[in-house]
Amino acid sequence: MTTLPELVRDRDDDLVALTVDGDRSLTAGQWTRASEAAAEHLPAARVALVHDDADWIGHAVAGLAVRMAGGTVVGLSPHLGDAELRARLARCEVDGLLHGDAVTPPSFAGWAASLSGLGTVDTRGASRPDDDLAEIIHTSGTTGGSKPVAVSHGNLTFGHEGRGRLFTGVDGVLAAVPIGTNAGHSAIMTAMTAPTTVHVLSRQDPETVARMIEKLGVSMAIVAPSTATRMIALGLHERHDLTGLKVLMLGSAPVPMATVSRLLEVLPGTRIVLGYGSTESAPAFVSRPVDPSEPLEEHLGSPSAGTGLLITGPDGEPLPAGEVGEIRLRSEAPPRWYFGDPEASARVFQDGWTRMGDLGHVDEEGRLHFFDRAADVITGPDGGPVSSLRVEHALLWHPGVAEAAAFAGPDGVTAAVVLRSPVPEKELHGAAADRLDERERPARITVVDSLPRGPIGKTLKQELRRRLTGG
Repeated sequence: MTTLPELVRDRDDDLVALTVDGDRSLTAGQWTRASEAAAEHLPAARVALVHDDADWIGHAVAGLAVRMAGGTVVGLSPHLGDAELRARLARCEVDGLLHGDAVTPPSFAGWAASLSGLGTVDTRGASRPDDDLAEIIHTSGTTGGSKPVAVSHGNLTFGHEGRGRLFTGVDGVLAAVPIGTNAGHSAIMTAMTAPTTVHVLSRQDPETVARMIEKLGVSMAIVAPSTATRMIALGLHERHDLTGLKVLMLGSAPVPMATVSRLLEVLPGTRIVLGYGSTESAPAFVSRPVDPSEPLEEHLGSPSAGTGLLITGPDGEPLPAGEVGEIRLRSEAPPRWYFGDPEASARVFQDGWTRMGDLGHVDEEGRLHFFDRAADVITGPDGGPVSSLRVEHALLWHPGVAEAAAFAGPDGVTAAVVLRSPVPEKELHGAAADRLDERERPARITVVDSLPRGPIGKTLKQELRRRLTGG
């Protein structure tokens, strides 16, 4: 089995592997040497990483050092707050904590140190090697509490030699994702294995992302769908030259076809790629390179090589093409599991399949059509299911709508919109009526200044419902 340190040590020392905000860089050689030096002071233990949004280099060095010492990485974000950080440290049974110089770590039972102060902290007695546990990654918690996902060494490195080749010939990749998340973990893994430079940012707001695409001149960018939607809605493509992009990858959530349509219009020379997966199911993945010559159909594409896709009914029985059911993915890699929660693991990881918590169907060509998150499905006036995504995507076709979210309110289907410019409510209802069946149309549309979002840009619909309805 290939280990992550082995993958990194095989690289060209002079390759700039990682840059932050375009002005701080880390070569593969610097990364290896700094991590080896830090690893000398680390036990083979379960170690949390807590670094602020600008300290990607410290985060990268610390993570590799823990792995070189034979330990397990637990990535966390300082934005969680002390109470949540302590809860996660306890839940993951963390032995020690490495933090950035700008971070004040929460008090807990283990040791804590910055990389610069690591040699002055006594980490002896904390050794606890996890033979098959390489990393614990927390889910985003968009539709419920965040869950710790355990990743084995075999799962962590599976296919990365081959996946690195996907970036051959690419002149830089911008990964506009936050540190301490699953998306941030993927950015670090790409930086460790790809034959090009991965650029990361201390801020991922639409203005910063658009400005840095222009400044860095990268040929590929990985951006959250919500960020891409807001970039176009705010007209940032008119203020910043994004035409140097050869590939724009949109993942982590279904992408509105209104957004894809506008991207194809303003970036005619850019290949748009849609992706679908989850923290639990990785490296299983569904993707779709959008063909601008074909009609803009609402689907996410086909399973990538080595990925299995299945739609099942309530009892787990496979459903035929065209019938909506539960989406399941599987990979040839060793499966993941929920750390410390065998009951939840048994519910989600079954017979090699990962239950995604999403609903959809496959068409006759095997392409995945996403219906909705199971937790976000709305009960329509006739008692049948209504896709909140269909409502949102219908509203986003209106040129005055920058963002939209739909949920079940006291009056039935309810929508909240962020507008680019004033739009009469009657016009918004008309836009919805143009693209939705009568049973799907929102009974109420409320204009808001912003939508509550999680760390990777997903709308927090439960929080939105509480704000607007008190329920």
